[in-house]
Amino acid sequence: MTFTPTHVDDTPAVCRCCGRHARGIGVGINKDPGYLCGECVLLVEEIKRIRRMDPYELAARAGGMDAAASLVEEFGPDLSTWEEEQVLIFCGAVWQGCADRLRELIRKGDIPF
Repeated sequence: MTFTPTHVDDTPAVCRCCGRHARGIGVGINKDPGYLCGECVLLVEEIKRIRRMDPYELAARAGGMDAAASLVEEFGPDLSTWEEEQVLIFCGAVWQGCADRLRELIRKGDIPF
């Protein structure tokens, strides 16, 4: 999950990585530096390696959400009460829904490659 920094006067207020209070140290080359909190600053080398989802992967998530909706209605909204097999079915449906949506985007030509 990505948090866009908000500002209190000229001071960044939200960590770009976790959403906690930022300390003003950022990561980024030729763009918004992505200010970090004190704890995330300690992990800056690892955070720089994190690959964010591209817009097409983000759009594909909607397919997973659509696929999961009927299962939530069928099994109930409290996932903690589900049996292991129900959770596996749910995960498979989300995975398949994302993949199907990405293929749909590819067929439409709505991708950059």
